[in-house]
Amino acid sequence: MQKSFERAIANVVNHGDTDIFPFPIENRLAFDKKPELIALLQAIHDDFDAAIVSRPPTNYGALAPVGYTGFRWATQIDPLWNLYFLSLVIEIGSKIEAVRLPPDRNTVFSYRFQDDDGPDLFSRSYGWRPFMEQATALAANSGFVVSSDISEFYPRLNHHRLDNALRQLPNADACRIRIMSFLSNFSETYSFGLPVGGPAARLLSELTLNQVDRLLYQRQVRFCRFADDYYLFAQTESEAFKALVLLSEILHRNQGLQLQKSKTRIMSSAEFARTNPLARDEDPELSATPLAQSRSALLHLSLHFDPYSTNAHEDYERLKTEIRKYPILEILKSELGKSRINISLTRKLVSTLQYIDQRDLDDAARTLVDNDELLYPVYFSVLSSLKTVFGKLGPAAQRYVVDKVRRTIEDGSPIMAVDLNLQYAVRLLSCLRTEESVSLFTMLYDERSSSALRRDIILAMARWKEWVWLSDRRAFFRSMSPMERRAYIIGSFVLKDEGQHWRSHTRSEFSDLELLTRDWAAERVNRENWEIPL
Repeated sequence: MQKSFERAIANVVNHGDTDIFPFPIENRLAFDKKPELIALLQAIHDDFDAAIVSRPPTNYGALAPVGYTGFRWATQIDPLWNLYFLSLVIEIGSKIEAVRLPPDRNTVFSYRFQDDDGPDLFSRSYGWRPFMEQATALAANSGFVVSSDISEFYPRLNHHRLDNALRQLPNADACRIRIMSFLSNFSETYSFGLPVGGPAARLLSELTLNQVDRLLYQRQVRFCRFADDYYLFAQTESEAFKALVLLSEILHRNQGLQLQKSKTRIMSSAEFARTNPLARDEDPELSATPLAQSRSALLHLSLHFDPYSTNAHEDYERLKTEIRKYPILEILKSELGKSRINISLTRKLVSTLQYIDQRDLDDAARTLVDNDELLYPVYFSVLSSLKTVFGKLGPAAQRYVVDKVRRTIEDGSPIMAVDLNLQYAVRLLSCLRTEESVSLFTMLYDERSSSALRRDIILAMARWKEWVWLSDRRAFFRSMSPMERRAYIIGSFVLKDEGQHWRSHTRSEFSDLELLTRDWAAERVNRENWEIPL
C-alpha cells in the first residue's frame, strides 16, 4: 500500500480532496508531513476493523447549487479517511481499468485510470470534449440520437452491485472488504450512495456502470458515455426508441437505476447537430461579431496549469499571453447583460481572473460582486477566484469587494442560504481584517452549526490574531467537531503562553491527527511572516 498512500497524498496535494469544497487546511499537512501521514494511514490499514470503530470518519455534507434552482448533496470526507479511501481505490485502480471497455473503442470517455506514479489519476486524453466530439461524429452517420442521463446516480448507486463488481476483480478482496465497510459507515448503514466530489467515488462508479456498458456493447448498440450521460445512435426513430428501452431495462434490472425523464429525448441527427454544446459554439449567428468569435474561442481554450511542473513559470507566462488575446472584461460584461448566464462560459471567464492584466482586474472584481444574484449558479467559483487574486487587487478594490460580500451576508441574501457559498465568502473576507468582519464572524459562529464554516471562522480569527475571542472559545474545545478542534489547535498558538499551557494540559485528549496538526503548526508559528493559511 506504500505507493498507493504516496500517490493518494500527491493527488490531494495537487488537486484537493474534492472539486466542490474549499481545500481543507489538512491538505497542507499532506504536503509538509508526508512521512508522518503515511505512518497514520499504515496504522489504519494494519488494524482497520478497530480503526473504523474507534475513530470513524467524520464527514461534512452540504448542498451544492446546480443551475438557478437545483441542488446536489456533496460530501467532504474526513481528511485522513479520505486519503485512506482513495489509497484503497488507487491500489485496485489498474484492475478496474483492465475490466472496462477499452479506451480505443471510443465508447466510454470518463475517468480512465492511469497506472503510473504521478499525481494525476485519470488520463487527460479522455474527457467531456472528446466525448462530445465522438458523439458528433457518430450522429453525423446516424438518423437519430437518444440523449439521456441517470437520475440521482451517486446518491442511488447500490452497494451490493458495487460489491459484486469488486468481487470479480482478481486479488482485490482485501481492498474490497475495506472499501465496502468504509461506504457502509459513510451511508450510515444504508446500502446505497457514494460521496460526491472525489476521484475515488468516480472510479468506483465507473466500475459499476461497466456492466451496463458491456451489455449495450454486446447487443451492438452504438453509444458513448461520459460519467452518467449517455448518447445512443440509430438509423431510424423506431431503432432509437428500442435502444432507449433497452438501456432503461438494463439500468433498472442490473443497477436499480433509472433515467431522468426530463432530460431524455429522441432527436434527429440534424437536430442534434444544431443543438449540442459543440455545435452551439460554432453557430454562425453566434460568431458574426469579433466579440462572439472571442467568446466561442475562449470556450475551447484549455486553462489547465500545473504549478508543480518543472516548467511551471514558462507554462504560466504562456497561458497568460494566450489569455491576453481575449477581451475578457468585455465578454464578461456582455454575458452579465443577459437574464441568465451561460454557466460554462461564465465559469471559464471567472477562472481567467488570475491571468488578466492588472488594469482590468479591479474592474472585473467589482463587476462580479455587483452581479451576485445573476452569478448564483457559479457564485462559489466567483468567490474562490476572487480570493486567489485578492492580493493583486488595489486597496480600494479590495475594500469594495469585502464590503459588498459582507453586506450580502448581513442583509440575509438568499445566495448565502447555501452553506457552501457562505464558506467561500468567509474565506474571501478573511483576506482583509475589518471590525465589521470580526463582528460578522462572531455572529456567524454563534448562529451557524456548519462545522466547516466554524472551522474557517476559527482560522480566520487566528489569522487576525483575535486572541480575546480565541481565549473565550478555549472552554468549549471538548464540544467542538473534529474539524473545529484541529483549527483551534492551530489557532491556540496565537494565545502565546496561555495556548502553550492549554496544549500541554490537553495533549492526552488529542487524536493522532490532532497531534500531527499541533506539531505542524509549532514548526511554523515562529517563522518570520508566517500567516495561518485558509
